[in-house]
Amino acid sequence: MTLQVKDLAKHFDAVQAVRGVSFEVGVGECVALIGPNGAGKSTTFACIAGQQRASAGEVWWAGARIDDLSPAQRLNRGVARTFQVAQTFQALTVLQNVQLLLQAPRGLAAWNVLDTVQIEAALALLAQVGLQHLAHADVLGLPYGARKRLELALALAGISRAPLAAAARLLLLDEPAAGLTGSERADLMTLVKSLAHDPVATGGAGVADPGAGLAVLYTEHNMDAVFGVADRVLVLIDGQLAAQGSPHEIAQNDMVRTRYLGGSHDAVRAKPFDTLRTGLVEAAATTSTGSVRTAGAQPVLSVQNLSVWYGAAQALFDVSLQVASGELVVLQGLNGAGKSTLLQAIMGLSPRATGIISYQNKSVSDWEPYLRAQLGLGYVAEDRRLFTALSVQENLRLAARQPNGGPITLANQGQAGLRHGFDFSEARVLDLFPALKPMLRRRASEMSGGEQQMLAIARTLMTSPRLLLLDEPCEGIAPVLIERIVAALLSLQVQGMPMLVAEQNSLLVGSASRVITLAAGQFQP
Repeated sequence: MTLQVKDLAKHFDAVQAVRGVSFEVGVGECVALIGPNGAGKSTTFACIAGQQRASAGEVWWAGARIDDLSPAQRLNRGVARTFQVAQTFQALTVLQNVQLLLQAPRGLAAWNVLDTVQIEAALALLAQVGLQHLAHADVLGLPYGARKRLELALALAGISRAPLAAAARLLLLDEPAAGLTGSERADLMTLVKSLAHDPVATGGAGVADPGAGLAVLYTEHNMDAVFGVADRVLVLIDGQLAAQGSPHEIAQNDMVRTRYLGGSHDAVRAKPFDTLRTGLVEAAATTSTGSVRTAGAQPVLSVQNLSVWYGAAQALFDVSLQVASGELVVLQGLNGAGKSTLLQAIMGLSPRATGIISYQNKSVSDWEPYLRAQLGLGYVAEDRRLFTALSVQENLRLAARQPNGGPITLANQGQAGLRHGFDFSEARVLDLFPALKPMLRRRASEMSGGEQQMLAIARTLMTSPRLLLLDEPCEGIAPVLIERIVAALLSLQVQGMPMLVAEQNSLLVGSASRVITLAAGQFQP
């Protein structure tokens, strides 16, 4: 009763995404598949789950070869997966979501009787993932952590009804901890581990099947969710299986540490990047452009009584904050708390907002987003919004041009008196992100997620902003690239660049000047 992946390969034209990967996962095991962005994890996952067909190799589950089967046929054999962004039926209640999956063989033919079928089994599955108290809640209004648990329940519902999977089930989880807070992440991964070690496979009547076993394979970038949960760890690098072993063995592997882990997995890090910050401050003090924030500095950004609506739904309630020169202020909070909405409202991208937004003592509340950008506000969206058909260099140079083709200057930004040290040339940006130098002619679509994130920040810097707004810059990125991004942000900070960042990653949170928490659209003390 194992998953067997034999010499798996996947090519996209001339690009070899996966090259001869082989491994096994047995029932009762919880195995993590990790590696740098672009290593081939998602491709391997999709070939196992059936969203992509392998170019070569074999996938076996519970003694049967399944690589020629569709995702639906694999589900019938007890193979289910979740996605990095939770996939649920948002127009239904929590209970109806699970009922619909339990009725999957009948499809939408069961729609009119959902209120009366499979209630006991659906409630049992919701209890298994800790959502029974939200059974009648609308999915659209759920916190993101609850939606992740619901998606897990849907996967369990699918394999519990699989007619050909009486003896074993395989659960494939794609970044189950992505977008969750520390406490949500710990709770969900504890649940995942318990499913593999003490499975409770629910039958149609909601009765546990003690004879059924469960194997779990998951991808993840959060090292707490890897080293504190997995029985074994598989490491993909450049499309090949580079290492495998216990969490302790992988943590001590020099090649894995260099290529992927960096130092962020070390257990003892009292204050992340304190040594780096000290060195940067000392370096800034010896240069004409260096500037470290001093006590009592005047605010660069001031937000007063900001409220935001999406249609009739209010997302922010009278939010007020200030960011001073040289401050790295981190916004924390559950998904849906209003962090992205706050950043978008400051940039002028929210649909309807009231309140006062001031930048350098100038009210910009009624300004269009492009005028705020010209004034010096730089915004890096969570989805990066790169020009994927253009090269790295083309993305950078396009950002440095005015609509009329001329370069952005201090004069046409109306920023006389601000430090010249915030003007960014292509060379200066590449010094900040040296990993981009050998990629200048590469299309953005051919970059890994972490590389794209560095390009998104670099492209925004090419507009020579005086304030940076960043939305989840560390989400879904390999630890070693997170360290590079945090190092770059700290380098900007000690030069005096103010930043407001929505982020959950502990490395960046631990390096912040201040951390403020949003909950239900309001700041919490």
